[in-house]
Parts: sequence; C-alpha cells; structure tokens
Amino acid sequence: MDVVKTKGGTKMERSFTGKERMEAAYNGEKLDRQPILLLLGGHYAEKAGYTIEQFLTQPEAALETVKVTCEELDSDALFVPFNPLMPDAQEAFRKLMGKPPSIKKDNIKEKLPKWTVRLPREDGLFAGHLDMCERCVEVFPDYHINTMIGGPWSFALELRGINEAMEDLYDDKQFLHDLMKYTTDTVITRCLAVMELGVFPFIGDPSAGMSLISPAVYREHVLSYHQKIVETIHDRGGRVALHICGYVEPIFEDLIALGVDGLSIDGPSSLEKLFQVGRGKTTIIGNINPMLFVEGTPNQLEEEAKKSLDIAQGEARYIIGPGCQIPLQADLNNIKAFTQACQKYGAF
Repeated sequence: MDVVKTKGGTKMERSFTGKERMEAAYNGEKLDRQPILLLLGGHYAEKAGYTIEQFLTQPEAALETVKVTCEELDSDALFVPFNPLMPDAQEAFRKLMGKPPSIKKDNIKEKLPKWTVRLPREDGLFAGHLDMCERCVEVFPDYHINTMIGGPWSFALELRGINEAMEDLYDDKQFLHDLMKYTTDTVITRCLAVMELGVFPFIGDPSAGMSLISPAVYREHVLSYHQKIVETIHDRGGRVALHICGYVEPIFEDLIALGVDGLSIDGPSSLEKLFQVGRGKTTIIGNINPMLFVEGTPNQLEEEAKKSLDIAQGEARYIIGPGCQIPLQADLNNIKAFTQACQKYGAF
C-alpha cells in the first residue's frame, strides 16, 4: 500500500497492481511487498468446468481457467495459456492431430540447410498462442503477462534427439552450432512477436542445466546463443527472463553476465549462493521446491516462503515463487497457503 495525500490534505492508501509490483522488481524499486510469480498450468481447470486436455487445446477453456485461477490466488503475474511450446500442451496437440509425441526430425543433417525461420503468424499453433497473448493483455490489465518461450538448446535437442546431440558434441560440433543458430533465430523471432503484444518473454531452457550437460558444454555450445537472444531483445527495448531447470550453480556467474533482466532458478540450486553472486545485478526469481506443493503441508510452504524472504533480506530485485512449474498434482490448499505467506512476510 502507498500513502497518497489528497488536495484536502487527508491521507489514503493506494493498492498496487501485480503489474506494478513486477515492473518495480525489474527496475530495482520497492513498492509495498515482494512480488509473487507462480508458474501454473491447468490447476484450476476442473473448478472452471474443464478437463486438463480441454485447457491445453481449447482457447476458451484455457482463458476461463486462468480467470478462475486469478480469482482463487493473489499472484502478481500470469503465464499465457494455450501455449504449444509447453511440453504438456505440445503432447496434447500432437495427440489431437494423431501425430507421435516427439518432434524429433529424421535426416535432420540433410534437412537443416534448407530450413528457414518461420514467421510466428505462419505457424498455425503459435499463431493461436499469439491470439491468446492479445486476449490476456486485454482481459488481465492489472497482471504482469508472461509467456514461456522454449530455449534454443532444449529446442535443438528436441529436433535432433538427446542421444544424437550428445554424440554430436564429439563427432560433429559444427552441425550442433548450425542447429543452434537456427533454433536461436527461431526463439528470437518468437520473443519479438510476443513483445509487440505487450507480453514479457520468459525463456525456459530446461536441458541447459548441469543435470544433463557440463559447464564446459554450456559455455561452448549454449552461452553465446543465450547472449545473442538477450542482446537482441535489449536492442529492441525489451526485457527477458531466463529459467534453466535443475542444478546450475557452476554457471551462476555466466548466467549473471548474460545481462538477463530476470534469472529464475530451480529447487536444486541455492538461492543463498545466487544472492551472493547476483544481488542487485539481475532480478532473482524462485526457488521453492515445486514438489513441496504436492507432498508438503501449508505450514511447510509457509516456512519455505519465510526462509526465501529471509535470504532475500528485502532485496528490491527479488520475485518469490516456485523453482519450476508447479505439478498438476499439487494440493490447491498448498498453493493458496504459499501465496498468503508471501503476502504476510514479504512486506517491505
């Protein structure tokens, strides 16, 4: 709440919107409390009267589910649904179209030189997501609107296949770099498309974590492409956040040096260590263990929220939230208890 003086000299308190809180965090400014960011999917689909499959594949079901989510939870940001880049939605769409779940391409080495980056509006599924971006900006003006854009390394591994890509690290590095150039340009094109609609690009590159590759591989095959994305977005006057799943402590300094506006870390990495190297240099996001929303209790979620806020020590450039997407099996009472605890203990 902010104290505002009226012309008559009386004082009144003004409530801030979630959008204002999030933008303040990215600016390094304090308003009334630490902002809250939840990475949710169709958790409230049933309450909205839909199945998970309908939430994933039908735009109206997706939008109505988000409306119910906003009514139930006091979060400051939301992620645009009906996103074909999210793994669960990707699988649901391919099932609906009678296609296999994998997007791995056969004979990709022969095909890659002929590929060109598709314009977002020419991609049927992503065009539908852009329509949803527009609707969310219109329907939820008080929220900070984000959308998840798959990162270049994870996209490359989806196209090539993980085992094949790991072999390429030794047998055909140049091909991997050529593939990364293609996926990076695709990611940039998608980011710029959502930015034009007033949506914040939140890049998720789960396969770039140390659970799958080494710091050396990240620096040789991923780092420069992440850098290109950040620099291009900044050149266009935009902002971007980056999330990598799993353990990333060995590359904390590399990630900070990228200049990303927001850095989201998963549960296995230390929030305390990230603050030691990155306090004030980027907006830190996270990192409550997502499985705690499934297996824990409201009291445990409250304690974890307090711990994270204590580590942050009132840092303006901190957004509290889970370390990754909250599983669909999560107890809704746990999610609500977490948001309530963040509001209770996150006041400046």
